[in-house]
Amino acid sequence: MGGLDSICATGYQGPLCEVCSAGYYKQLQTCQRCPTKKWMIVQLSVIATILVIVIAVLVWTGKKKSKKREGRSSVDIILGRLKIVIGFYQVTNGVLEAFSYIKWPDSLALIGKYSETLQLSVFQIAPIHCLLPNVKMNAFGSLFAILAMNAAAIFLSVLAYLLRKIFLLRSTLNKEQKEKKAAQAKELIYRSLFFFLYVTYLSTCLKTAQVLPLACRTLCLDEEKETCDVYLKADYNVKCEGQEYNRLVIVAFCAVFYIIILPTASLITLWKQRKVSHGNVNQTENEALEPQDQATGIIKGLRFLFENYNSRSWYWELIETIRKVVLTSGLILVGGESRAYVGLACVLSGLYGMLFAYISPMVDPFENKLMLTSLAVTFVNLGIGAVSKIPKERIPASIDPYVDSIMFNVLVIGANSLVIGLLVGNILLIHILSSD
Repeated sequence: MGGLDSICATGYQGPLCEVCSAGYYKQLQTCQRCPTKKWMIVQLSVIATILVIVIAVLVWTGKKKSKKREGRSSVDIILGRLKIVIGFYQVTNGVLEAFSYIKWPDSLALIGKYSETLQLSVFQIAPIHCLLPNVKMNAFGSLFAILAMNAAAIFLSVLAYLLRKIFLLRSTLNKEQKEKKAAQAKELIYRSLFFFLYVTYLSTCLKTAQVLPLACRTLCLDEEKETCDVYLKADYNVKCEGQEYNRLVIVAFCAVFYIIILPTASLITLWKQRKVSHGNVNQTENEALEPQDQATGIIKGLRFLFENYNSRSWYWELIETIRKVVLTSGLILVGGESRAYVGLACVLSGLYGMLFAYISPMVDPFENKLMLTSLAVTFVNLGIGAVSKIPKERIPASIDPYVDSIMFNVLVIGANSLVIGLLVGNILLIHILSSD
């Protein structure tokens, strides 16, 4: 609260008043009062309904025998554009989380809160200690939860394929039909699994970075620095020392291995497929990375990573992933809390946008426009952060009188809604033209 005899404000406690009291949960380093259970159930129900609708559309579109447009199926087009939208809102949330020491406008913080659901972080919408007061989840608990989700997805995918295989073996179909059905099931399962792991990848990186030793802070009670403790900056309930932390951080280092191996293995797989695809010198550019009939289910499952890029930019999704990881997780490990780091992220974001515009790696013009729009809005968000007030610097920010104005909030929400608005508008336009 400030003053000579400073005490923590309502809802805050612990070291540096960084721990939320009972009945509160943390959102961008701010302790908010827990929502009611009814409101949490309503939000989770809405999210679950949207997920079911998206899955149903993808399954229905996948089974529907529709003509390919420019060498791409309807499912490929949906996943390719959905990937851009999801990536943008994940980066928005990650940027706000990485620079949580900034006093972000309330409108942008609200967008960041609901963007976190795209990383399947349901515990932010429905904090577990708000639902169950006796249950506490610290930074390691969040990491274990996301790793458990990834492991469960892999296990359920294997189980689903085995059950489908057993069902086909007991069916009366001939051998050729059984092999065709098994191949279709494998492609669907691989595609669903890889897309799920893609969606949770940034969240896994963020949760891992938050518990590593580089993300710790030393707090001393005296100027001589004789009485000091080391805490996680993401959770001051956790000390970065002692036997328990040393034991738990091993899981984080194992997660680092997963974070490195997943995109690397995907890149190697796509590179091998590219060599096979380029075996035919008469192949056109749009067909260069088109999976061949003999291609494995893994390649078909990874289609969404490369199918909307041209043949020269088949590797671009790895560059895009590196950009997102640096903006959302990499800067957490740097440890600085000043405008310089926000400015650095803003410059990197701008340079990447210029590079993307120059190379234009995507085949479809609309997807290039959608991606450029997302990069531009990310740059705007970082620009807002660069001129917003950082409380600990105690420097008055000239923008503060305008941050809470209605016009400013409308512009922020409008800019961050532009990406999904473009996608919805394009879908409606296609539907109108096809009906005519």
